[in-house]
Amino acid sequence: MGVFHFKQFSVDDSHCGMKTGTDAVLLGAWAEVKGFKTIVDAGCGSGIIALMAAQRNSEARIIAIDINAEACKDTQINVAASPWSERVEVVEGDILSLFPAATAHPLLIISNPPFFNEALRSPDRDRALARHGEEFGVGSLISLAAAKFDSPADSLAFIAPTERNDEIEFLLSLSRLSPTRKTLIYSRPGKASIRTLWHASLERPGIEATRTDTLYIRNADNEITPEYMALTSPFYLDK
Repeated sequence: MGVFHFKQFSVDDSHCGMKTGTDAVLLGAWAEVKGFKTIVDAGCGSGIIALMAAQRNSEARIIAIDINAEACKDTQINVAASPWSERVEVVEGDILSLFPAATAHPLLIISNPPFFNEALRSPDRDRALARHGEEFGVGSLISLAAAKFDSPADSLAFIAPTERNDEIEFLLSLSRLSPTRKTLIYSRPGKASIRTLWHASLERPGIEATRTDTLYIRNADNEITPEYMALTSPFYLDK
C-alpha cells in the first residue's frame, strides 16, 4: 500500500502479506505497555505495533518477530528510520520455536494474530499465511504465552473478531490464563461489535473480574468519536 506517516515514525508495508490497518493501530494504542521489561511483537508484519510500543515505553527491550523474510525487511527499514532503532530488535523466524532467550520479566507478548478461517484461501501465499493463521493463530498465541509466562505481571495483549469471544475465553481457560481487560470495538452505534481487544495473564487466586468496556470508532453521524481520537491521537497525524 505504501508508506504511512505517524507523528513520530513512518511505516512502509510494501512487502508485508497483511497491510497496515485499523486493527494494528487499535491494539498498539490500547494495550497497556508501561512497566514491562520485555515486549515481544509476535508476527510483527511491518513493525507498526513494535514501534508504537517503543514510543509508549522508553525502557523496554522490544523484539519484533515474523516468519516472513520480506515482512522482516520492511520492519528493519522502519525501525532503522525510527527514533528507537537501538531498542527494537527484528528477528526473522517462527516464534513458536524461536522465542527470545534470556527474556527479562515482566514480559508483554503483543500480537495482531491471523484469525480468518474461511475455506477460501488467498492465492497469494504470504497474504494467506497472514490472514488465515495456518501456522500461527490465536490458539497458538495463547499456548505460547502460557508456556513463557512465569510472573503474575506477565501479560498477553491481542485483537480478534468479537464472534470468537467464547472460543477465546475457552482457550484462555485451557491454558490457565485469565482475561484481565477486554474492550469491544464497534464501527458505529447500531452495529454489532466487530473486534475485541484482550489483555490476559496467569490465573491467580483472588484476581479481580475482567474489566470490560466498549469503544465506538464513529458516531451515528459517521463522525470519528472523541474516544477513538483520544486513543489514537499520540500516533495519527493531526488533520
